[in-house]
Amino acid sequence: MTEHESIRDMLALAAAGVLGPEEIRLVEQHASTCEACRRELETWAGYTQGLRKLPQPQAPEGLLERTRARILQEREAAAEKRRHELRLAALAAFGWMASFTLWFIVRGFTGGTLIVVGANLGSGWTWLTMSAVLSWATAGAAVLVLGRGEVRRFL
Repeated sequence: MTEHESIRDMLALAAAGVLGPEEIRLVEQHASTCEACRRELETWAGYTQGLRKLPQPQAPEGLLERTRARILQEREAAAEKRRHELRLAALAAFGWMASFTLWFIVRGFTGGTLIVVGANLGSGWTWLTMSAVLSWATAGAAVLVLGRGEVRRFL
């Protein structure tokens, strides 16, 4: 890139007054000897003056306070969601541990054989299957109950 091209790239910035003193000096020196760059610098200066005369938009009254309140509200909602997720994970872990413990207790008292509705619940796979089905049914009921509470909160 030549010096002329690099100066030409800085003309709009020079007209806006955002260049440093050394860069402005370089642009002004070049514009004093280059007619094309001088005209372009004058054009950009005209645009800059016109833009400064335009009315500046103002933020609506209370926008900052409403935005802060909304951010805090959303952070609190996210934290509440995380707490719900942790509670659900803890309940799921507790349920599986309780089921596993109960299986050992049942096996101990029944000698490994507990026939209920034709199924031997003393068997590990049968117990696992039955407890999974009961857990899923319980989880489905919990989703329905908790879902109704969530719907009411948003209405």
